[in-house]
Amino acid sequence: MKTIVILLTTLVASIFNSSEKNVEYYQDCNAELAVEKDRSFKSADEDGASFTLILTNTSSKEATYTLSTRNLSEPCNNSYDKSTAANVNLNVSIQTNTLKGPSENKITLKSGQEYKFVVNVTVPKGTKYNTWSCIDVEAKSENCSAITKTRLSVFVPDPTEG
Repeated sequence: MKTIVILLTTLVASIFNSSEKNVEYYQDCNAELAVEKDRSFKSADEDGASFTLILTNTSSKEATYTLSTRNLSEPCNNSYDKSTAANVNLNVSIQTNTLKGPSENKITLKSGQEYKFVVNVTVPKGTKYNTWSCIDVEAKSENCSAITKTRLSVFVPDPTEG
């Protein structure tokens, strides 16, 4: 009987200790993702467009983030685009020299550390002119389910009008 009480006490203590760590683990996932100089709107001509983004680890601990992009299908709903037309899909890539691998897009930052990277957007041949594309850039922490994101708006102008 004494052995069962000791085992149950140990089990309850380990569960409580584990849950305390998980609470701290999930609460400290803060990060900020911003476009440098708030330039999140650009036109992409035949040379494309580039956006410089800054990821800042605002948590109190080191964290690893996975960077990704996603073309949005719904209208941009920004002050420049009043249409309700669907977005066009553009080619998007993340450019950096310090990521672990071209397909992983992972970066580890110490508390308070900033990391700059570039998102390049190019227009595929045959894309309709005078259209918009909205792209979400996301940084997902490996330590929790928190996702920090920012939105880029890209206009595809008619080259004969400029």
